[in-house]
Amino acid sequence: MNSAEIFKKLLSFDLKWQDFDWLCDRGLSEFEILISVILTQNTNWNNVLKALQNCKKAQISSLNQVANLENEVLAALIKPSGFYNTKAKRLKGLVDAILKDFENLENFKKNVSREWLLSIKGLGYESVDGILNYLCKREILVVDNYTYRLALNLGYELEDYEDLREFFQNGIEQEEQNLCQILGRKCELYELYQIYHALIVAFGKSAFKGKRLNEQGENWIKQLKIL
Repeated sequence: MNSAEIFKKLLSFDLKWQDFDWLCDRGLSEFEILISVILTQNTNWNNVLKALQNCKKAQISSLNQVANLENEVLAALIKPSGFYNTKAKRLKGLVDAILKDFENLENFKKNVSREWLLSIKGLGYESVDGILNYLCKREILVVDNYTYRLALNLGYELEDYEDLREFFQNGIEQEEQNLCQILGRKCELYELYQIYHALIVAFGKSAFKGKRLNEQGENWIKQLKIL
């Protein structure tokens, strides 16, 4: 199955994929995108937004400001995101490493590698690819638990993160122009991967009740299986 066909079919479903705050031009700053990758671990997005709002009210909007905060102060600001003491340490560790090796966010965006990010404590594949795609605008698809569930219900057992990512990336670059035509606008490849990720998340939120498919989800899966 060509993943581009899955992309096209998901676009035909009634999915509210355009509403996610983390998509391009939805208002989040680069600083907020970076820290949200850690804040969103093991919590829901509404809690992340509350933590980001606390930082905004405290006028914390740069790497240097985070670096100069005491862990306890940062933890209090991001408390709505849960596991706030651990996340404060991870944020400080990431920010300190960025400033040490890249000096500023702009150099980081241009020069950071996937290997460098994976060496940072607290960053797994999903978090790393989120930074690379959404902040650095790299051509890489973020896959998550919803992506795994979608693959499983389509009959593919892709438990390894890299296998899952490669399966869903397969064919998207080759169909870039066609997908842009369907969307009705010119998109860079990195943005198509953002849209695809948003479609899969929107599908997951609408198609599953707990870990099981609901009636709508079963109907959609039947349509996807005949591609």
